[in-house]
Amino acid sequence: MAILCSTGVRSKAPLEQALSDIAAAGFSLLDLLAFEGWAHIAPSTLADCFDQTCAHVQGLLARHNLRVGALNSGLGIPSFDRSPTAQDRRRRETEALLRLAKHLGAAVVAVQAGRPDPDIEWETLFRASTATLRELAEMGRQHGVTVALEMHVHALFETPELGRRLLEALPELALAYDPSHFVMQGIPIRETAWLLDHAAHVHLRDAAPGRMMVPFGEGQVDFDWLLGALKERGYTGHVAIEYLETDEFDALDSALRLREALERRLS
Repeated sequence: MAILCSTGVRSKAPLEQALSDIAAAGFSLLDLLAFEGWAHIAPSTLADCFDQTCAHVQGLLARHNLRVGALNSGLGIPSFDRSPTAQDRRRRETEALLRLAKHLGAAVVAVQAGRPDPDIEWETLFRASTATLRELAEMGRQHGVTVALEMHVHALFETPELGRRLLEALPELALAYDPSHFVMQGIPIRETAWLLDHAAHVHLRDAAPGRMMVPFGEGQVDFDWLLGALKERGYTGHVAIEYLETDEFDALDSALRLREALERRLS
């Protein structure tokens, strides 16, 4: 079970600076952000200029002696948008992300469903999103990379109940499990244990009710229980520390303290 650092700890910085800071902190494995309109790689740019973008990323990784274990992506297209334009863009950008993952040796590409549209009936959103996620999972299988849905607060699938409904319709779907989204909603993570049976990737940070992210040690995420539950299931994937840069505290400092705690518990 390798420990990755999300480039989100320096999400406000260019990728080169983020990699420099992460390497200087002693990390060697990354969870690389590829979010449209945010950080650190825009999927649309990757799709339009794949060779150039891939070579640039590989050069930066080599310069800082870093490797990528997973991609954490956001296309900016909600999963329920099945219009021809959206589907064509989604296929192009997902194909580019999967190709990049293969080039970098990453086993997982995490995806998100996007926020629901209040003007569209939930059942309609559900059917459309299920069809999209089935297609993305199949694209991943064709590339030998796991596409894993991250259940996200304020997204279409944010609660265990909605996750259960999705997995009943799409049992082969892999998940990128992040307890902070449940803790933020006041959901005890032990009630989400069954979701770990579907986990292909794990994101970790401390969180509290109403707060998706707090400094390590100040929240309610039970890391001891979680690591034990993963071990019981024979989990063989990675865990990625996913603190995001904020003005409230030093995300990289909390990432380092969480890494030390994880290493002690995994030793």
